[in-house]
Amino acid sequence: MTGVDTLVWEARLDGTSRSPRLAPVRRAASATNAGTTEVRVRFSGLCGSDTGKLCSDAWCGPLPEGWVPGHEVVGIDTRTGTWVAVNPLVGCEGCAECALGRLHLCPGLRRVGWDLPGGLAESVRVPVRNAVPLTSGAADPAVFVLADPVAVALHGVRCGLPAPASSRAGRLGVIGAGTLGICTAVSAARSGWDVFLATRRPGQEERLRTLLADTGVTVCPESGLPAGTCDAVVDAASGHSAAPLLQALEAVRDGGTILVQNAYAPQVKLSTPLREVFRRSITLRGSYSHCRANNGDDFRDALQLLVQAADSAWATALTSTRYPLARLPDALAALHPDAAHRPPKVLLTFRR
Repeated sequence: MTGVDTLVWEARLDGTSRSPRLAPVRRAASATNAGTTEVRVRFSGLCGSDTGKLCSDAWCGPLPEGWVPGHEVVGIDTRTGTWVAVNPLVGCEGCAECALGRLHLCPGLRRVGWDLPGGLAESVRVPVRNAVPLTSGAADPAVFVLADPVAVALHGVRCGLPAPASSRAGRLGVIGAGTLGICTAVSAARSGWDVFLATRRPGQEERLRTLLADTGVTVCPESGLPAGTCDAVVDAASGHSAAPLLQALEAVRDGGTILVQNAYAPQVKLSTPLREVFRRSITLRGSYSHCRANNGDDFRDALQLLVQAADSAWATALTSTRYPLARLPDALAALHPDAAHRPPKVLLTFRR
């Protein structure tokens, strides 16, 4: 698509509504320079952090002007003709945080699909280093759309949770059975945790048990995390209310850890006495995005995990609901909180 106009879905606030209006527009191709490449998008995932803004009138935060969402992108690098997954984090590469590999803490961080144009488009221009080659012979490269949520999950498990005791598996509760919750549960189980994934949707339990049967993850209802029984709890819910964090505070043992992975909507507030939280010596940590610190690269390691999980039931289920680019409004309608049969995730596909 280099040198020609590119079809993109652009989101703008319309009047007083807090729900962005999406419209297909054509933008001039981005300027070419030695440090960037054009990726012809083949698959683009709709992330909960995007749908929370696009499918709800409750969003009260700022939005970029002329926002082009989409940070879960797989496509063809026009420079090399090879399949790539786009790492959406673009650090300045000159600050102390970038030198340590902590791009997520870079003061000048820009993100594909937020500060920079994203992948709900025919093509997207990214820095060369952010177009990560896919070396796997996976039959369906769409599975690598999950690289970003798996990287977020790995980052939380590695950097936000204590290592399970060597003498026994630590009991970890995961609240939220969406894409991030599933990826976190699978990643934590691989790291040695005894994982209990709690869902608030009763009809979802049996399906999740089938999808996660070979992962070591136990699926349970909310009541399956009794008070004070978890060494650590991950809040990976949608972030529309403080209920998941309050549940985590109840489920974690005294001296335990709570890791918050979800992106809470700006208006959500915690209505619990902080005195009680810290009297119990609870460690409360936030985990944002992913990094390449501590002798690891979360994004590249996520790609390797997905090579191993490419044919797994959970990865297949998360990438099986697909809509063509032109049907983005239908895809968002399917993900609306009020949708009768909401899929866990939706991908957009691009035909050439």
